[in-house]
Amino acid sequence: MNFRQFENRINQWPAIHFTAIVKNRREEEYEIYAVDESNNIKSQLFICFADNESHASLLIKQFALWLIKINSEKRRQQKAERHAEAALLPDK
Repeated sequence: MNFRQFENRINQWPAIHFTAIVKNRREEEYEIYAVDESNNIKSQLFICFADNESHASLLIKQFALWLIKINSEKRRQQKAERHAEAALLPDK
């Protein structure tokens, strides 16, 4: 999976703020999930499978870095939108 594929998967759920990448072991495979740990619901989004624990750890590190980048860009866009909205408000 490349960055664009990961980004597209995360952005399919704009109402969820994913905060971490985790793994779950299922028999001989590992499942990698993006999770929202900031909410009581604890949303999970399946990302991919890993063949072993070492591969899972590498994927988690890479996906965590990409998630930071995606969240940073979302915050930047939200801040720009707030500034644009404030500029449209009439002065009192």
